[in-house]
Formats: sequence, C-alpha cells, structure tokens
Amino acid sequence: LKSCSSFTAPSPEDSARVNPDASQAMLSRVLTASAFGVASLPRSSGYPALGPYMPVSNVLEHAQMTEEVKAFDEALTGENPDYAKAKDIYMKGTGASCKSPVKTRTLQGFAQADLAGESYYDTFIAAGSPPKWWDSWMLMMLDDTTAMSRVKRVTCLKKGVLGLMTFYTSHELEAAIVKAQDPATRSDTASAFAWDEGWAFYYGNDPAGAFSAWEAAWKRDGDFPNGANISELIVTQFNKGLKAVRSDTYDLDAAKAARDDIYRMWVVAYLRASLKYLELAEKNYDEKAHAEGYAYFLPIIGLVHAKSPEASKKLEDALDITKMSIGAGTYCAAKAAAEAAYPALGLSCGSVGDFKDAVITTCPCSGSTGTLSAGVGPVAEVSGTATDMTCVPTTTAPPQEAPSTSGVQGGAVLAAAVLAGVAAALSA
Repeated sequence: LKSCSSFTAPSPEDSARVNPDASQAMLSRVLTASAFGVASLPRSSGYPALGPYMPVSNVLEHAQMTEEVKAFDEALTGENPDYAKAKDIYMKGTGASCKSPVKTRTLQGFAQADLAGESYYDTFIAAGSPPKWWDSWMLMMLDDTTAMSRVKRVTCLKKGVLGLMTFYTSHELEAAIVKAQDPATRSDTASAFAWDEGWAFYYGNDPAGAFSAWEAAWKRDGDFPNGANISELIVTQFNKGLKAVRSDTYDLDAAKAARDDIYRMWVVAYLRASLKYLELAEKNYDEKAHAEGYAYFLPIIGLVHAKSPEASKKLEDALDITKMSIGAGTYCAAKAAAEAAYPALGLSCGSVGDFKDAVITTCPCSGSTGTLSAGVGPVAEVSGTATDMTCVPTTTAPPQEAPSTSGVQGGAVLAAAVLAGVAAALSA
C-alpha cells in the first residue's frame, strides 16, 4: 500500500490539504509514526504514540482491545473453528483490556451499548436496525442459528467484529464532543481522553495496526490505489478532532467536522470492500468473498441509508447473505446506485477510486464530484505514563436477551440478520 514517503504530515498546529483523487504510491506494510510527524516531535516522557497518532492521555488498556479481536479471530481460524471459545472471548473477554483490576472490557459490552442520541448509532435505528443489533447478530453467528456454511459463518464473524469496533469508536468521538461542550469536562482527562479512546479502539496497540478496523481501511487503500488514502487521511482527522476538544484549542464546529469526515472515510473504506467482494463473488461465486462483502457493509448501512435509502437498499439486496449465487448484473446495478449517492455522501469517483484487480469492467464510475480533506498534524506530547493493568476475565457472562425484531424494514441486511427467518432461508 501507499508509501510513507508520499505523505508529508502537517505541523502540530497547522492544517494541511492533500489531493485525495491523485494516484498515490503503495503504502508499506509497517506504517511508521514518523511519516505523520509523530516521531519528529520533541520526546520526553509523554504518553507513547499509538501508530501515527499522539494521545494526550493513558489509553493503553483501551488500545489492547485489539488483543481481544486477535484472540477471537484465532479461535475461529482453521478447518475446525472453536465457536464455543470464540463466544467465551466475546462474552467474557480474555483480560487483555482492563477497566479495573477486577473488571475487563468485552466485545459484547460494546455490542450491547445503548447509544441512542448519538449521530452514528441513530442512523442505524432510522434504517430499521433494532437496539443492540450487533449483539443479536454476533450471537446468532456464534450459536449457529443460521444453518450457514462454515466459510460464510467464520468470515462474517471475523469481519463483523471489526465493524463492532468501528461502532464503539463512534461512541467515544460522540462522547468527547459532548464532554467538550461543558467547561468542567473540557480537559485532557475527560473530553480529550474520550477522543483518545476512540483512536485506541480503532487502531489498537499493534505498531502496524494489526487486527484493527484501521487495518481494514489500509488494505482497501492498496486495492484502490488511485483513490483517497483513507488510512493516512483519517489520522489527520483524528488529530483535528483531538485538538478541537482540548481546553486551550476548543472548537466545537471543528470537532463535529472531524467526526463527520471520519464517518465519511469509513463509508469509503467499507464501501470499497463491499463493492470489491461483490464484484468477485458475481464473476466467480465464492462464499468467502460474498460474506466479506456482506459483513463489510454492515458498519455503514446507517450512514448510507441516511443519505440515500435507495442506494442502501440496492446494496443490501445485492449482498444478501442468504443468497447462494450473485446474478449477472448485480454488481453494476449496486455500484451505480452507490455512485448516484456520492454527491449526498460528499464523495466522488476519484475519492473512492477504482479496484485495481477488477474483473467486471463494463460499468466505470463517472460524473460525481466531492473531495476528502486532511485535518492537522499530531499534537505535542503530554507528559504521562501509559501503565499496563492486570485483570481477571469475568467468570460469568451477562444474561442473553432474545434478538429483537421490532422496527425492521424490509431488505435491511443488518436488522434482518437477527430474524429467525434467515435460518429458514439458508436451510431451504
């Protein structure tokens, strides 16, 4: 993917612009913090950088949630995936990310969060998804209530958990903005801490972002090399938002703009994945490709629906996981619907780019306009210690709730996935 040397980071205090539509070189697998200006900052005893991002608070434990994702992924790897172990990790955690010495964070805790009133969450409810849909969906897949093949089931779970991490990242950004509006919580220990948590959940603790939602965007940058470099651009928007929720540089409009630009970049990253795998599955049907396209669309259903219900439904129907094949013309029709929504989404053909290994070349994108802007460079480091905590995973999982089916609109992939009818459709 894109070369680190192709990106010149803005200074910590000055904003910068990049051309998201220009062709860019491939980014090396190991992303160095120096490419974003982090390593060039004065170093003393500040909180350590998380990849290319400089936090101003201790979010080491939060970043270690990608260790939970890794353990979950590994439990599902191979010809005989251990669904029981994966479910145990999902519900109880491994103790990698601690809230306290006696309390661990869990993936299920993220999935069950009630985030009503937050802009990202509310788009899903408006699109027809029931409350706690991520938990219902994850448990459905883990418990095999779908009669789905091993390949589809495992792929959905491995990619779906990245969508879950994206979902909870949004919560921290929303919480940071709310806290920053109150002078009493407009500080590095409250509003900025929440924003740092968002990056920590999105990028994780691995130097190269392994097992993170960010890594999914990085991979798609390589698949669409003439489009916007999302994995680099998004860092600058996280930097911009962090600066905007701090006391001395508070700017509510800038914080909201950074949040919204991050959401738009998620749309680009996940839409690329959805279209890539839909195209491959149509050309030569493959269960894994189909499941990847389906699972990668889940984190952006609400965002797309909010701007174009028609495009959302077209993509949902095209990626319907109950299908056993993808009919000819499905990809081009879904792609055209998505592209028609680009102006409303603030995107363009150039910002999304072209799949470099396209196997269907009869429906090129044309005519849409829109750009993605860069934010700012990293903030200066803040003196502090990132301490690692030890905790014991919970021995009992919280009680499970029956999947909700209320408020589901016809064709909504994510919401429909919790319906009992999916199992019947798959086993028919």
